[in-house]
Amino acid sequence: MKQPDSFCLSTTGSTRATAYTWSNKVLTLGDRTHIVWLDAVTTVCGRTYDHASDTWSDIIRIGDGCDNHTCPCITADADGHIRLTYGPHGWSGDWKQARVQWTRSLNPNCLDAWQEPGDGYDASRYAFGYNATGASIVHTGQGLDAVVCRGGEHPPQTMFHLQRPNGGWTSARALFGQDISPQYTHHYGHITCGPDDTLYTATHFYNIGGTDNTPVTGDRSRMRSYGAGVLKSTDLGDTWTTLAGEQVHTPAMYDHRIAIPPLDANIYVYNITLDSVGTLWAVTLNPGLENDGIWLNRWLDTGWDTIRLETHLPENACPVEAMMTVDTQDHLHLVVTTVQPSQIADERHWGHASSEVFYLRSTDGGQSFEGSPISTPDPALANWLPSISRPGPHHPVDQPMILYTHGEPGKELRSEIRTNVMCVPAGTLLV
Repeated sequence: MKQPDSFCLSTTGSTRATAYTWSNKVLTLGDRTHIVWLDAVTTVCGRTYDHASDTWSDIIRIGDGCDNHTCPCITADADGHIRLTYGPHGWSGDWKQARVQWTRSLNPNCLDAWQEPGDGYDASRYAFGYNATGASIVHTGQGLDAVVCRGGEHPPQTMFHLQRPNGGWTSARALFGQDISPQYTHHYGHITCGPDDTLYTATHFYNIGGTDNTPVTGDRSRMRSYGAGVLKSTDLGDTWTTLAGEQVHTPAMYDHRIAIPPLDANIYVYNITLDSVGTLWAVTLNPGLENDGIWLNRWLDTGWDTIRLETHLPENACPVEAMMTVDTQDHLHLVVTTVQPSQIADERHWGHASSEVFYLRSTDGGQSFEGSPISTPDPALANWLPSISRPGPHHPVDQPMILYTHGEPGKELRSEIRTNVMCVPAGTLLV
């Protein structure tokens, strides 16, 4: 099989350079593709590929976060200005007051310069939220950014923020929550927007397993999700409903009316996206090794149609994360991290050296799939944290670009370990 044409964007990437799946890191405007990622330790960086000249720009340092969860996310407006959110996470002291950082490129279709607070600009235009992290941003047809993130008072919830027409942000609104002691939530939300400005947002309902269980080093068998859910809004977030149009009072608890398949299962939702006719697609899977299922779910007016994808993956490979997009021809593109359970001594597969990135494509609406490996196996280092171009109202996807991280996972939020940030055009695969 043909080896994919890959390009190394950076050799100084963070340990979570291309994470996470709720964040769009690639968009194409005209003949330029713009990419953002996280360099070590916490620096948001970007590069631009010029299709006409077949050249890459130098690395542009855009801003700094507080740890490796800084997670940049981009979208673009009708004039081609790129809009960026990032950070914070495990903040301490007064780091940006634990608020999501926002900025807009000074020039259209360009990463070189960014707006900053000051010079008559109100700093509140550039940050929002409280105890906030994991922002997912989309620009709507009405010229306003819509964002979901984790935040609020303990226990944190999935929060919705909308930009005001005259600057600043609306008050945060909690969309999803749960009532399971100790209510530790993993509400990293996903948001997407249709051409009619209908907003869709999704999350999963994670619990740590009791007040006596620590979030990272505790008993993993007690840490689980109780399912995933999705809401929609046709009025830019004033009201929210089920996909069938039933009104929902927020914050919504897990309920079968809003659930994404499989129901009542220990799954994460890895992202949501829309095709050209407004059909919503969602990818769910169990991030552990106890279940090798991966579900591609499509909403069809009155219910979900679900396609199982694990049979299209390499033999004995267990999927542990995934991300999806739909291009302008309604072709489906998925990138999946798989691990080899037989090579893992315990359940802690995070950044295991058997991690590889695999690509799936369907040109017939999910009736059939072709697959191809993306990463080159390395016996000592992981290939993981895949990302793929996602569409927005002003940046459709013609030919996706795929990112992934190659290197060690590290053990600390501010690890000095450097990784390689890899980029692969999807068009070089399956040819």
